[in-house]
Amino acid sequence: MSDDRRDRRWPIAVAIGLGVVIVVNLVFIYIAVSGRDEIVPSYQTERR
Repeated sequence: MSDDRRDRRWPIAVAIGLGVVIVVNLVFIYIAVSGRDEIVPSYQTERR
């Protein structure tokens, strides 16, 4: 394998790894937001 191809391989691997991390974080955000409890209106309007 030439040095030129080897030099181009690691930035692509880093970009793919970063993409996987972003997708996993988006899945976690979706799960957290979709399973949230409803907030009763009095919690937002009444004085605490």
